Formats: sequence, C-alpha cells, structure tokens
Amino acid sequence: MHPTLKKQFLPIGLVLAAVVGITYPDAGVAAAGWPTQYVAVFLIFLCSGLMLRTAEIRAALSAWTGTLWGSFSILFLTPLIGATIAFQLPLEPPYQMGLALFCCMPTTLSSGLALTNQARGNSALALMLTVVTNFVGIFTVPFVLTHLLGHFGHVELSASDLLSKLCLTILVPLAIGCGLRLMCEGWADRHRAGLTMLSSAALITVPWMKFSESSETLAQSAIGGLLKLVVYGLLIHLLYLLLNDAACRLLRLDLAERKATVLLSSQKTLPVAMTVLAFLPDSVASPQTRGLIAIPCITFHLSQIFFDAYLATRWGNQSDRDSAPA
Repeated sequence: MHPTLKKQFLPIGLVLAAVVGITYPDAGVAAAGWPTQYVAVFLIFLCSGLMLRTAEIRAALSAWTGTLWGSFSILFLTPLIGATIAFQLPLEPPYQMGLALFCCMPTTLSSGLALTNQARGNSALALMLTVVTNFVGIFTVPFVLTHLLGHFGHVELSASDLLSKLCLTILVPLAIGCGLRLMCEGWADRHRAGLTMLSSAALITVPWMKFSESSETLAQSAIGGLLKLVVYGLLIHLLYLLLNDAACRLLRLDLAERKATVLLSSQKTLPVAMTVLAFLPDSVASPQTRGLIAIPCITFHLSQIFFDAYLATRWGNQSDRDSAPA
C-alpha cells in the first residue's frame, strides 16, 4: 500500500464509507442486520488495548496540573460549551444532536498522542490524558450526555443503561487487549501499523452501516448543510483550542506540557462517539436518522485532525528552529 494512502487510511475510508453507503446501501443495510457493529467495536478497543503503552504514565505524574485541567476540560467543560452551542445553531435536529454528542466524548485514542509527538510536546502527559479520560469517560459520558441532551435537546436517555453497554463493549475488549499486551508486547509494537489499520477498518464499518440505513434521507441533504457542519465543527474546535491555551497559560504550564494539554483537551474521539450512537434507543435516534447524526461526528473529527496536524507541524518546526545550534 502507498505510504500516503496508509497514513490517510481513516479519513479516506470515512469518505468512501459515506459515498458507498449512500450510493449502494443494500450491503450496509444487510450488514446492520447482523451483530457487525458489536464485532467492529470489539476490534477497535481490543486493538487500542494492544497498542496502549502505559510505561510512560509514571513520567507524567509530575505534570499533575496539566492532567487535572485537561481531564476537567475534556470530560465536563468542553461538553457543556459544545452542546450549548450545538443546540443554538441553525441546523436540523439530527445534526444538532450529532454535534452535541461528539462534543461530549473523551479525547482521541491515538491521534492526540501522535500529534503531540509531532509538536514536540510532553508525550507522557498526552498518554496520561488519553488513558484517564477514556477510562473515566466510560462512567461520566452517559450522565453528562443524558443531562445535556435532556436539557438542551429535550431527549430522554437512560444513563445507567448506556453506562452498562459502554462498560461491556469498551472496557471488556480494552482490558483483554491490555492483558494480551503484557504477554506479547514486542509483537504488538512490531505490528502497530497493522493493528492501527485493522482498528481504522473496523471503525469505518460503523458509519458505513449508518449511512446505508439513512441513504434515502442523506441523498436529499443539501451540500450547503454539510459545508455548514464542517465550518461549525471547526469553529467549536478553535474555541476549545483558545480556551485551553488561555487556561494553560494562566496555570503557567511549560511549553511542552501546554502543547500536550491544549491538543488533547480540544479533541474528541470518533470510536466512542460511534459506539454511543450505536446504543442510542430508537426513540432518540431512529435507524433512518442515525446516518444524519453520524455526519457531524465525522466532519468534526476530520476537521480537528487536519487543523491540529497543521498546528502540530508548526509547533514542531518552531521547536526544531529554537533548538538548532546557532
């Protein structure tokens, strides 16, 4: 596979999932009739556990200020701000819900760590924020999401039911993956690229099925509405970046810690969002509207990754120039 295609496998795959799902929906609808999404979610978090390098977490314990702020921002502050904005935007209700749902998610599982390394930030702190918020988020997201959707979107959702499903579908495969890593750490590190692609392929199948089930509705959606989603998602992400950067400066974090905290605290994870969407009851998200709800999650995810890749590259280049011998 071409290196560029391998590097951009997830965004390219998500775009293809939308095109194929809307154009040729029969296969996706048939796959949705089987427990395909549960297998896909299991593979995503099994691979995440296999690739989770936790040895560096001890090195992040000294950066407790960044960890505390980042965890608070990721799990509580950004969901409140994002959901409040989402339900005020001039969008169709499914799009509003999709934006709000994505804003309530923990930070990215791997992208934030990779971008922190690229920006020459504190990778140990980035790993700490990834592990802490994705683990704790399994317990906080159902209640935060239920409260915010109920308050702004007038949606009835059972937090306890969602919590039990997330524990079963995320914690169990993640724990299995971490356990397997203890026995085959060398193998997991050697095959990291393959595991990443397997995880991405599993993730792509979930929105593919959602798009297929909502193909008729999606085919009638205007391009202008989709462009609005890209712009709104990017604006919310920029607000997150500015807010977290200001907080890190007030807390007097050093530059490496600030880079890690700003990047991780401003990103949201797509796999958990797709998992939550799969478990929303039909009274909240019918099969015909799940594809519509998935679209803002995907556009937001792609917008944040592309923008943060540019930001991380600039930060990294600046660090290289500052450290270069005169």
